[in-house]
Amino acid sequence: MQRLHSLFILLLVAIITFSGSGLALADDIVDNVETYPIIDGEPIERVEYVDPAEVVQASSSNSGATFTFTGDGWGHRIGMSQYGARGMAQDGKNYEQILKHYYQGIKLGTRDDRDVKVRLSPSETFTIEPNGNHKLYNADNNEEVSFTGKLEFSQKSNKVVVNVNDQEITSDKGFELRATNNSNDTFAAVSQVTQGTSTVDAQYRGSFIIGVGNNRPTLTNELKMEDYLRGVVPNEMPASWNLEALKAQAIAARTYAHVQVNSNSGTLVDTVANQVYKGKATRAHSAVNWQASEHSRSDDAIKQTVGQVALDNNNNLINAVFHASSGGHTENSENVWTSSVSYLKAVNDPYDTATSPFNNWQVIVPNATIAQAVFGSRDIMVEDIQIKKRTSADSVQEVKVTGKHKTSGKAHSVVLPSGNADGLRSAFGVSLRSIKFDVERNDIFTDVTNTFSGFEEIMFLYNRGVITGYPDNSFRPNQTITRVQTARMLDRELNLSAPPSSYNLKATDITKDQSYYDLFRKMEYHGIMTGSNGKMNPGGDLTRAQMAAVLTRAFNLTKPDSVTFTYADINRDTYNQSLLKEIDTIAYHGLTTEHGDRAFRPNQTTNRVQFSRFMTRAIDESFR
Repeated sequence: MQRLHSLFILLLVAIITFSGSGLALADDIVDNVETYPIIDGEPIERVEYVDPAEVVQASSSNSGATFTFTGDGWGHRIGMSQYGARGMAQDGKNYEQILKHYYQGIKLGTRDDRDVKVRLSPSETFTIEPNGNHKLYNADNNEEVSFTGKLEFSQKSNKVVVNVNDQEITSDKGFELRATNNSNDTFAAVSQVTQGTSTVDAQYRGSFIIGVGNNRPTLTNELKMEDYLRGVVPNEMPASWNLEALKAQAIAARTYAHVQVNSNSGTLVDTVANQVYKGKATRAHSAVNWQASEHSRSDDAIKQTVGQVALDNNNNLINAVFHASSGGHTENSENVWTSSVSYLKAVNDPYDTATSPFNNWQVIVPNATIAQAVFGSRDIMVEDIQIKKRTSADSVQEVKVTGKHKTSGKAHSVVLPSGNADGLRSAFGVSLRSIKFDVERNDIFTDVTNTFSGFEEIMFLYNRGVITGYPDNSFRPNQTITRVQTARMLDRELNLSAPPSSYNLKATDITKDQSYYDLFRKMEYHGIMTGSNGKMNPGGDLTRAQMAAVLTRAFNLTKPDSVTFTYADINRDTYNQSLLKEIDTIAYHGLTTEHGDRAFRPNQTTNRVQFSRFMTRAIDESFR
């Protein structure tokens, strides 16, 4: 179930990931064919995202046609819309009115507090540092193990090993670290657990069960339902929202958790597969300061609705599914999944429309990406995507995709989805936010078709907001890239923090009144671009050696000191050793194959498509 926590991290369009073309590792040196005017050392480049209405529409024979999906809402659009709940609360509705709007014909009841087990994802070796009163037991004999301070767990020969006071104790079954009271100050810090896509240190309430896993110990956090919700609710809905919306979220989360515990033998996971659970607090591994995962406002919502759940007419717990944004109308469960559920019916949702920023989204998908996902081959050119059937709530139910083989001309067509309608969100090689969408065929850059070597890398960066192109809808791939264009692309990808206000740019050829002064302050401050002889030369060309340098610094690429490469045109004894190390580093990471008996051409300028390819490989290993 896709819910709001993902929105805290990603507010941009879905990121497209694909393998590179057959020539992905070739550097494609192409002569520059034309030049363009320079103003203040930089070509005038469009910064804003391309509006589909301004894009030149492709003819049916244009092999470079991409497809733009536009739509409303985020998630499956069944049950409660979180942005809709926010809008209703702002309109003066209470939590019971909110829940009864989104879950038709329900009533509220109560359930006793219960134990919840949440399976965590630890590293191969991890520590647990208790705060408050805890006791450690060996599961082999249930005998208490005395300890003080931090405990370190690992697995050897299918046995769990705990290092206690510098002494190793092994167990065939594992250990249990039990909290002996339920006070607010009783919790434990666990090092290096995976939450979503990040590995962090995290504090958790309750007790811990450490068992034997495949190649590492398993780790389960056991705590009371109401304490579990403290680590869930603020990570599913912003704690700053109206209290009535938070109460509705607390009851939906509590009800959903009860159902999931009943159907999963009492054990949940801490991801969207159940609900996002981050415990009490998190921090980057070994950092000093903790960032709270709980919040006092969410705690208030949980306390003020303690034990309350949503029930159907037979007093059974409902499956209280929820999503981020309905796009103005929720949907019947059978129109997205398969089963018809009495309380999961489509309702008008103007409250969502009034508050959600995720209406009128768009994502642009390369032709080859759709062809691979739909036809299983990039050798087929997608010619058209037609929506054949919708529901009254505007959810797409059936799509026909047609294309032709690039060489044989054989026609191909597929009707989607092959399963339930929700599968359309992932049917085209990207992640669409909802199945309430339209699709149009268009070209992004008039000079880059999908047969162009480097097309997929350019589209990859375009969809990440890294490149934009020029006002005439061209990309000018063979034009030499300047240092200011390079800096702008890196800053858009890395979202670099601004230097302290006291930091002044050391380079003397850029003044404070120039538009890119702050950009180069960031580049210089973060050590990505340091200039030469006190100058940044913003309008100057970027050489291939300089490209290697900025990419290794920007993406923190390293290599073992013992690993070096030979190049047909570089003398390792006389060449700049610092630049040579950075060239070796991009070769080590597979960003270039121009080594051995091949020339790297360190002093040759880099054009826009070449830098796009190298940068894409630095970001995404699948392109290497």
